[in-house]
Amino acid sequence: MTGEILIEYDGAIAIVTISRPEKLNAVTYEMLQRFEETIDLLVDSSDVRIILFKGAGEKAFSAGFDLRMIESLKGKEHSEFFLKLEAIIRKLATAKNCVTIAAIRGYVIGFGAMVSLACDIRFFSTNAVFSLPEINISIFPGAGAAAGLIKLVGPARAKDILLSGRKVSAEESYHFGIADRLFDPESVVSAAKEYAKELASKDSTILIDTKKLVDEMYSREYHDADTREGFYLRKWLKEF
Repeated sequence: MTGEILIEYDGAIAIVTISRPEKLNAVTYEMLQRFEETIDLLVDSSDVRIILFKGAGEKAFSAGFDLRMIESLKGKEHSEFFLKLEAIIRKLATAKNCVTIAAIRGYVIGFGAMVSLACDIRFFSTNAVFSLPEINISIFPGAGAAAGLIKLVGPARAKDILLSGRKVSAEESYHFGIADRLFDPESVVSAAKEYAKELASKDSTILIDTKKLVDEMYSREYHDADTREGFYLRKWLKEF
């Protein structure tokens, strides 16, 4: 099974599931393409006000990319892959017309961590494990990893997490500001769905304009970080 990106709708809520549970929802190239199509479909849809991301099964939101797929990328294909990833995460992080929520159980690593950082709100289970381990496999942590993390935790903690590639517990993630709320593993997805329904019941214009207000007040600092991240990603890709 190569995995799927699934979409279901509940009124103005779109629920996106990263589904490859037998591999901890590790994402293949085909899944990334489908994820890109899903983001393109949903973030500017007039019918969708909330996008809720989750992983299939109980063990992982997503444990990152399929490493065999990453190792198979050569030359131009390697560069194109990481530039595509950067564009997808940036589109999600800068979505203006919807509120994005990540409901996280278990491992949230690499690609999963990037998606969660790009969301507006993150609900973690108490057994969640967050990590950006790219440095351990000689991959530059671009594509929103660094910029999204700095935005939430500040430069010193971002350096600690990125330079070590270490695993961050749910409690530490909450303390740092990566996780916005903590729940039991059995209830985190249902809690996120209830929260999404609560938001969807509010005046949609005020909801979205309030999100835009917060983003615009904060955007200059984030934009500068995102721009520099893009510069260093392209510098790294020139080596291949």
